[in-house]
Amino acid sequence: MLQEIGQETASVFHHLMGVKMREIMPYYNQLYASEKLKFDPLMTVNIKNHTTSEQSSTGTGTSNTESESDAKSRAVASEFPQTQLSGNGDYASSAQDNISDTKATGTSTENSAGTNEGNVNGEVSGFSGNYSVLLAQYRATFINIDLMIVEDLQSLFMLVISTGDEFTERGYEHGFPAYWN
Repeated sequence: MLQEIGQETASVFHHLMGVKMREIMPYYNQLYASEKLKFDPLMTVNIKNHTTSEQSSTGTGTSNTESESDAKSRAVASEFPQTQLSGNGDYASSAQDNISDTKATGTSTENSAGTNEGNVNGEVSGFSGNYSVLLAQYRATFINIDLMIVEDLQSLFMLVISTGDEFTERGYEHGFPAYWN
């Protein structure tokens, strides 16, 4: 209200004001839009996990097995040395020799199929850090967009505050009563 326009006529001022507003307002409109975003400034962690998995498998197998074994065994019981077992003088009351011969053959076939499906959903949220520091960082992001626009328009004015009329000579300084300063 107390600043004088920096152009000779009001129509030139009006034109330059329109040009300046078209230049600066796209930026400030984005600032206004970002100011509307809602979030929790004290939540520093928010992880959401949604995983879906599906597995399927099929298999066929055939195996052939063949084995052969020979075995000999001897059981000897001795109460008194009565019967000689060999030419070196071994004696026993009874003796038994067993000899076996085994042969085995086998075939097996296996078929299998399976499907496995699963869903995993989870969410972790909260904060990490100091509340005071987080709050101070959040407060540092506060901006006055309207005041920023007014400051950008200062180049359109002469920045002359006192016009020399009687209004400022009666104890007013910079357009305000002296006791306000």
